[in-house]
Amino acid sequence: MRYRITHRTAYAYADPAYESFNEVRLRPVSDASQVCLDFSLAIDPPAVVTAFRDYYGNAVHHFGVPYLHDHLTIEATSEVVTFAAADQPATGPAAGESDRSAPLAELAADPTLAEDQAEFLIPSTYVGLEGASAEFADALVAADPAGSAYGFFRRAGAAVHDRLEYRIGVTTVRSTVADVLAGGSGVCQDFAHLLIALCRHAGLPARYVSGYLGDVAGSRASHAWAEAFVPPYGWVGFDATSGFPCTGRHVKIGVGRDYADVAVVRGTYRGGGTASLDVEVNGILLDAMPTLVSGHGIGRDRERGELVQFQRIGTLKQFQRLGAMTQSMASMVQTMGRSPFDVPPQLEAPDAPRQQPQQQQQ
Repeated sequence: MRYRITHRTAYAYADPAYESFNEVRLRPVSDASQVCLDFSLAIDPPAVVTAFRDYYGNAVHHFGVPYLHDHLTIEATSEVVTFAAADQPATGPAAGESDRSAPLAELAADPTLAEDQAEFLIPSTYVGLEGASAEFADALVAADPAGSAYGFFRRAGAAVHDRLEYRIGVTTVRSTVADVLAGGSGVCQDFAHLLIALCRHAGLPARYVSGYLGDVAGSRASHAWAEAFVPPYGWVGFDATSGFPCTGRHVKIGVGRDYADVAVVRGTYRGGGTASLDVEVNGILLDAMPTLVSGHGIGRDRERGELVQFQRIGTLKQFQRLGAMTQSMASMVQTMGRSPFDVPPQLEAPDAPRQQPQQQQQ
């Protein structure tokens, strides 16, 4: 599946803002299930953009607008190929293939796995492992104590879908798993957080995924789902909002422990007064069956023998068009290593509200 996705975020300020510093995670990843063929980023007012990888390997673009401005528009355009069909699971057992994952109890007792994936087994900012979610997880494990790890992940995702009602406006970006369970409803971010909590309670490493449904146009936000680490399949995705495994429709932007690690836009500014936010995401299916070639060891994120479509090679360009500076970053990746120190410090001040739109798309 080949998609072109445009993600536009626009802030308007009642009074002039200044000293605006922002980082965005908008460039889709290239991994075993997809490849980003092209990416461009347009900033208005003009700004110089720097790119780096964060601790989890996500592409991050950072920019600042120090002078007075009454608006800020961030527009990212991506072209991505996913390697599964729209009705085919992108990860996990293939259609008609039996489940080869180990029993959940065996996996949860594996000390090597617990050490290697420790950060995806412990509480995080929005995924607190508390009593209500623990009871939910215990009930799921008790229903099939000898079940496989993959089977548990599928059942947990379906249970979250059945437990929560999709409703916009009842939660915020700072709502925790306990808040969501108490309210019984939320958006895709909340569905993902609850599924992650259930997995971690059961000893199954789980992480948050920020992304898109590539063929959905006119959405007001991006999408989110969860992945669990299930040998021998690796990271397997499940979209609890829809109640089904992730397919070729799902385009991944980045991963982290929870939403706090992969907010698509995060920043601070001074002044501005009252601010309004408008987000528009448009996905277009360009080709349901793109031409693929075999790649062998292409780049740090590729594995030998994977099917890939070679990226066009480009360089960073800076130019002004209709008052906006476009940063064209086709296929350019600046790798600074997987270190916690890759992430720049967040600027905080009493009059510096966060610029952080919520993910809430079905």
